[in-house]
Amino acid sequence: MSTVRSISLNLELGQTILVGQNDTPAEITKIEFHERSGEININTTKGPRKALTFRLAPEGDEIYENPADRYR
Repeated sequence: MSTVRSISLNLELGQTILVGQNDTPAEITKIEFHERSGEININTTKGPRKALTFRLAPEGDEIYENPADRYR
């Protein structure tokens, strides 16, 4: 594993991300930055999350509620 020197992440309101153990799709509704702590919080349709505690949804592919449906 190599050391990362920088990272860039673009999030937008209305973007679909995958949250939770089962990668449930959720839409970003609000992005908050706390100046004193430096934390970024994301409010979604499935509840609030801290930044980098989600997966990005694949672009162009359909998002399935049940991952097994992808192969049916």
